[in-house]
Amino acid sequence: MTTPYPARSNGELRLSPGLWGAAGAEVAVAVAVGVILLRSGHAAPAMHNMPGMDDMPHHQPSTTQIHWTTMLAVFSVVAAVAIAWWAATRARAPAAVAVVSLIAVVASDPIRALALRSHLVAMAALEVVLVAAPLLALSVLRRGERPRTRMRSGPWIAAVFVGLTLYVGFLVALHLPGVHDRGGHAAAVPEWLVAAAFVIGTSYWAAILLAAGVVPHRIRRGALIIGQEVAVILGLAALFLPSPFMTHPIPLGISAAADQRLGGVLMVLTCAAVSLPLLRTIDAQRLSTPRTESHVP
Repeated sequence: MTTPYPARSNGELRLSPGLWGAAGAEVAVAVAVGVILLRSGHAAPAMHNMPGMDDMPHHQPSTTQIHWTTMLAVFSVVAAVAIAWWAATRARAPAAVAVVSLIAVVASDPIRALALRSHLVAMAALEVVLVAAPLLALSVLRRGERPRTRMRSGPWIAAVFVGLTLYVGFLVALHLPGVHDRGGHAAAVPEWLVAAAFVIGTSYWAAILLAAGVVPHRIRRGALIIGQEVAVILGLAALFLPSPFMTHPIPLGISAAADQRLGGVLMVLTCAAVSLPLLRTIDAQRLSTPRTESHVP
């Protein structure tokens, strides 16, 4: 029987073939659609000319001009250099610099304004503040982590469920049609929404990754899979069922439908790139930390 739990062969930790197959299928579909879109010139039908569409509401974002700034370019370069430095050294200093720089880029006026006009840009910004920045921040905190075998598991288990609920609820809420319609009348994504995404992402990832030896392995693993699969489902929905009401011109020079689909591709690829390594990390922690499954909170 195939199991999602890791097997060890010559000391190597492996994920199950079923998990690799599911992730591979999701990535293959996303890549295939992305390639088709890029090679087809991003053609999309004019929805407003279709029968029965004239009387239906269309998403028309504010036409406020986007002004690019020198500080945005500076923070972008600093973030790229810091991430490369961290990838090479795994040091705490570049991770901290990368977190600050990434948040500054996403919170800048041009990116927040562009995110309302492009689903692809919005999803890229969302992945930064909901996934990349929180994980980099936790890489700073986890360096000095100590075993928590004497801590009560009850509060940590509750934190995992709260973090998962906030994470999933936030993702779903952002993709509700009413949220898109309301945001279409704004000049830019509000700064508080960027801050909320970072806080929610940090709470979700921290509850899962910092609870080794305290929260049962199956709960941590399940929270990771559920959260990322919800993101994958939303990405696949944008990929195959782009909204017919978002027919405004996209600043990136592509059709609205292609913009939504490429945003969905980005979500699916990001989930796969993040989930598989972290699942291996969680499974490795299960083998290297004392079991808590039998402990009473």
